[in-house]
Amino acid sequence: MNKLVKIQVENKAKQLTIKEVYGKRVVTLKEVDELHLRADGTARRNFNENKKHLVEGEDYFVRNSYEARSEFGITAPNGLVLLTESGYLMLVKSFSDDLAWQVQRQLVNTYFRVQESNRDTVKALLAATKNIIAAHELMEERVDDIENRLDTQITLDSGQQRRLQQAINKKVCTIEPDKAERGELFRQIHREIKDRWQVASYKDVLRQELQDVLNYVEAWKPIRRAS
Repeated sequence: MNKLVKIQVENKAKQLTIKEVYGKRVVTLKEVDELHLRADGTARRNFNENKKHLVEGEDYFVRNSYEARSEFGITAPNGLVLLTESGYLMLVKSFSDDLAWQVQRQLVNTYFRVQESNRDTVKALLAATKNIIAAHELMEERVDDIENRLDTQITLDSGQQRRLQQAINKKVCTIEPDKAERGELFRQIHREIKDRWQVASYKDVLRQELQDVLNYVEAWKPIRRAS
């Protein structure tokens, strides 16, 4: 639904539909005539006479008939002229009656200038959003830092301990088919793991070093003692 702004014209309130082009609020020439109680075509005549002093894209925009209909629901077979605040003020400079001053003040303060406060609000929201994003990124960095620190301190959980023990069992069983002869191999590989990783038990291996230990077990060869 289109938003409306009420403009008091003498003793009657006229509703002006908010229209914007490239972020700038605009009014049509017909609306200027209606708000200033001027004969139809007065604003267009003034526009044509002073067009050489106006800058398109700054003081006014022109929409073709399709754009006028699709963007604003306005039928304009010959195109649609839309005045910005600066274009409107320059166009009505010749309107010096009391009503003109009243309408100009209302349009400037309640229609054109309101968008500035809206922009300030949007800017404030964008700044707040950036701050939230920055705080979120900082939080993620801190979480990553904590996780990295924990990785250097946390030992294997029960599932990882079982995984390592299974790898050791598989390695020893592959090397020694005789169950009765496996005890020494188990003691040897456990001793080497404790010595190499400076732990009291294979269960105390750090999580971040699990893969290194598994690779070591896979490549492990026992030291055979001479009989």
